[in-house]
Amino acid sequence: MTGQRAVDVAALIDGIIASLVPAALPQADDHDTLARNRQWLLGLEDEIITLFYDSLYAHSATAALFQDGERAAREQTLRGWWQRTVGAPVDLAYFRWMSLVGIVHIKRRVTNPMMLSMLPIVSERVVTRARADLGEAEAQRLQQVFSRLSTTIGAIISEAYTMGFVGALEDLAGLDPKLTARMLDLEVQRIERESRAQLS
Repeated sequence: MTGQRAVDVAALIDGIIASLVPAALPQADDHDTLARNRQWLLGLEDEIITLFYDSLYAHSATAALFQDGERAAREQTLRGWWQRTVGAPVDLAYFRWMSLVGIVHIKRRVTNPMMLSMLPIVSERVVTRARADLGEAEAQRLQQVFSRLSTTIGAIISEAYTMGFVGALEDLAGLDPKLTARMLDLEVQRIERESRAQLS
């Protein structure tokens, strides 16, 4: 197929991170907190995996995405994500790796609302367990860490999803990105007018 553009993952992620307010990104103290609690966090792996997929399978909209008998394979994929998220430095290489999740979500038909709604479920369980195991002060530190991690991860996955989706459509239709942007501007203006009329 002609007209397909190469994907520059590094540039994509660098642009997303540059657009985030710096205070929302993981800070130096967050890296220290993760390192200090790394073994404890890795010890939560089974609990987090079970919580994650029990939650997905309990909701009809997300349960419908799965094929019979694939839960074990999907759990293994999540184990890899958890081990890398809490078991290795959260650096630029990590965030570039996270962009792949957004692209995979397109293939799996996982929407951004589905993805974003899972981040607080994981974060809340970490903080609840931390209060019981590590004390309130450390739980608050981990809450800050996972708040900033969730913000950054959510932004990267959702934006990579959106840009990947639009880019794929542009390639399939042979559209110039500048033309797509103008077409989107016109369509969004129409949607805004109709939305205002419906909500007024």
